Amino acid sequence: MDNYLIGGLVANAASLGFHWVYNPEYLETLAKKQSLLFQLPNIEQYNEAGKSYFSYPLAKVGDFTSQGMFVIWLYEALKKNPNLSRADYENLIYSKVRPGGDYNGYVESYSKMLVVNKLNADLGLGFKDLVLSDDHLVGFIPYLVAKELDLSNEKAWDLAQVFTNKTEYPAFFNVFDYILTRINQKPIQALLKESIVYAPIQYQNKLSLSLEMKDTKSFIKDYAGISCHIPYSLPLIFHILANSKSFEEGVEWNTRIGGASSDRGLLLGAILSKIYPVRKEWIKKINYRRSNEND
Repeated sequence: MDNYLIGGLVANAASLGFHWVYNPEYLETLAKKQSLLFQLPNIEQYNEAGKSYFSYPLAKVGDFTSQGMFVIWLYEALKKNPNLSRADYENLIYSKVRPGGDYNGYVESYSKMLVVNKLNADLGLGFKDLVLSDDHLVGFIPYLVAKELDLSNEKAWDLAQVFTNKTEYPAFFNVFDYILTRINQKPIQALLKESIVYAPIQYQNKLSLSLEMKDTKSFIKDYAGISCHIPYSLPLIFHILANSKSFEEGVEWNTRIGGASSDRGLLLGAILSKIYPVRKEWIKKINYRRSNEND
């Protein structure tokens, strides 16, 4: 798991204390008084921030968002069975997040829709299935796990279709492949710039501006955003990658920006960890112990 996923999981867990706080000014001020990383979600701070969603009240320091847990579940399942099918992945997630499942964290809209469709089929209700056409970062979880296990992008896209039918995802798999296969050959800024040609055409201007603009607030306001939807989150991830000088700086900055920081962290942290070292003490903080692994 050390190739890509640990960096992503560390970044995911590091930001969880302020995940879905949509008040960057509040976070900027708070960051001058305390560290924002590896903190317990605090309802008082969420209330002080105003626009925020306190969705992980049971979380402990080192825990993950639901997307972080998807990474772990899929990694363990695919490592055991590289031929895991799309239906197997769907059933895996359903078994965890359904009513009575063993996951007690927040269940996002795409997971709720999957549960509705599964219950509709299981109970023979005869309703028309909900169309899963999600545009959150959850579509990159199969990609990251496939990279870790040296599986194909075709496999990743097949599994990603549990939640989405948007072809932007396989296009961005190629974007990130371009970067990751050359990560030690050129500066990250050059690789990001060169990779843009593989992105969907409607993203290319935003991605170019993510590298050109130095005013982060203006860039977010005019060309990106801080939610998990990929038209907002991917340009922002590019911007953070291009302007970070260490793993720690990138993760802390990502948290300070706010919004869907933990879920951005999965992709951001995976890439940053290929450029910069991850502190061992940070790895020890995450609540995942690989007792059955040799990697």
